[in-house]
Amino acid sequence: MHTISPSLYYRLYRYGTECRIASDGVLSLPEQTAIGSGVLVREGYRWDIPSPAKDGSPRIVIGNRCECSRFLTIHATGKVELKADVITGPHVYISDARQAWQAEAGISKVTIGEGSWIGAHSSILGHVKIGKGCVVGAGSVVLRDVPDYCVVAGNPAEFRRIYEPSSGEWIRVDSEAEARRVLERRSREPLLSICIPGRNQAVELRRCLESIYAQMDDDGLIEVCVLDDASSEETAEVGHHYGQLYRSFRYHRDPDLAAGGSLASQAADRGRGKFIMLHEPGDSFMPNTLLPFLNVLHTHPDCAIILIQPVFIRNTPQPEQLKGLSEFVRLTSSYSSPPLPVVLNRKDWERTADSVQATNFLDPWVSRQHALLQLNPQFCLCRYTMTEAGRHIGSAP
Repeated sequence: MHTISPSLYYRLYRYGTECRIASDGVLSLPEQTAIGSGVLVREGYRWDIPSPAKDGSPRIVIGNRCECSRFLTIHATGKVELKADVITGPHVYISDARQAWQAEAGISKVTIGEGSWIGAHSSILGHVKIGKGCVVGAGSVVLRDVPDYCVVAGNPAEFRRIYEPSSGEWIRVDSEAEARRVLERRSREPLLSICIPGRNQAVELRRCLESIYAQMDDDGLIEVCVLDDASSEETAEVGHHYGQLYRSFRYHRDPDLAAGGSLASQAADRGRGKFIMLHEPGDSFMPNTLLPFLNVLHTHPDCAIILIQPVFIRNTPQPEQLKGLSEFVRLTSSYSSPPLPVVLNRKDWERTADSVQATNFLDPWVSRQHALLQLNPQFCLCRYTMTEAGRHIGSAP
């Protein structure tokens, strides 16, 4: 495959490294076309921008590691964006306006989420958002939004399967009503609860929440729960603000929280997800780190604890399934400063609620983790860095 010449890719708004873009395609406005790194675009594509953005911002954005098969046609009156790792089959057509006369320049937008797959001869038309990890069946016509981790097909496209975190399965649905019931059930028991104890860190909390919601939507796979000990009014303002924006966000404010025991344990008890992550508000998540970690949780549903070992040389999670309290103690004792972050299996965690007493050697938080592993010895060591500081409050006494 012959690739585009330097004279063309220097005109692009952005052109990443290690790309292979076929030379026989048509780019109507390279200056407002952005291409990430590691992108593959095969022959016969046509990317049309009929009305350039006045501010010069890109109207067509192709994310890192996307793979676009032959004859991909994009018509961007407003903006069309393919997030990282999207795959499109041959003869896919994407337009942010169903008809040319319906276009609203600068307003309409098509977004395809990370890791989604668009089948051959499919069309995506109008102001549409397709979530992360979705599959669009071959020959489908998508006219409305698709939540994360759903399979749609048909003309017009309808739900076929929906990922359910509580069972770890893709549930087949045969009607719109059934699909809505599964999505509602998914929102009540997400895959992961990120529980954040608030301690007079309003600025840090806002920054942390921004880093989370930059990677996720109200898709039912992740919820965020902030437990505030009424340390400042500014924290309450942040909590109420995000509560109005997202259904997946919950905020609890109570000045007597710390008096009831470990604030970390109380925060964990608020989570409704299949897994619970205790997180320090001062540690923002690095971009594109939450989605790969969800796959670790999905593939290790029976582990009582996911132990996270920050390793900066690795870009993707490296999980290793282990067993036994003694092995867990050996690993955690060797990283006592700072301790390794932990993610807890909620059902196993709830079973230990009344079985832990503080000792001279262990506080209730650590002692409860040990009790959890006595009930279920399966745990996972995951070598992965998710935050700037590389630690979570759940790992600290």
